[in-house]
Amino acid sequence: MGEYLQLRANGTSDDDFKQVLSQHNIRILELEALRLVDDKSALDFEHVARTFGAERIQVIAPFGANKDIDLDVAAQWLGALAERTADADVHYALEFLPPTKIPDIATAQNFVRRSGHPNVGLCVDTWHVFRGAGVSSLADLDYSLVKNIQVDDGTMTPSMDDYIQDCIHNRELLGAGEFDLKQFFECTPPNAPISVEIIDDDLDLIPAFERAQLQASSLQRLMAHRDRQD
Repeated sequence: MGEYLQLRANGTSDDDFKQVLSQHNIRILELEALRLVDDKSALDFEHVARTFGAERIQVIAPFGANKDIDLDVAAQWLGALAERTADADVHYALEFLPPTKIPDIATAQNFVRRSGHPNVGLCVDTWHVFRGAGVSSLADLDYSLVKNIQVDDGTMTPSMDDYIQDCIHNRELLGAGEFDLKQFFECTPPNAPISVEIIDDDLDLIPAFERAQLQASSLQRLMAHRDRQD
């Protein structure tokens, strides 16, 4: 979203974006990440979702100095936003992150239910499961609330002390790390949309198209292995 806003400020129009997307046969399905109770950002996300037909907006609780939010107020806020964009069938996937006030599945599910809107659900990210409460926490996952799954791999032991910095610098291609992805998929809904989110400094050095191919190939191998196991 930040790059979109910067390009708009520099003169790129929405029609320019649409032309580029059409030339490369690309659809925007998912936007991220909207922070709870950020009214200004919510308007930007709503505009992009409506303009480009995005199906889903990723949502996170604030972290750092601004993490102390009222979860009841935030749940009502997200429910109201979902109702406002219901005519465009925009869904909201709340992603739990250990260093926030929504650190785990149990808290996230309770929050989603309090939002009171069917277009609000969960995003389940492998990183935040294995680096958080662990794969055993998936035993309590309500499949009906899951909007999407984000997949990545990594080491079980953090490479950096700062959780957020570690997860935006040191993820690995699927199958290259230590996460038990087979067990993860056994505990998550088989038909949920899957997004690849591998944020890694070394991969950032590779040209974008090649990087996308590497990530897609790692997902294809993982899915093929999962299907053989089934």
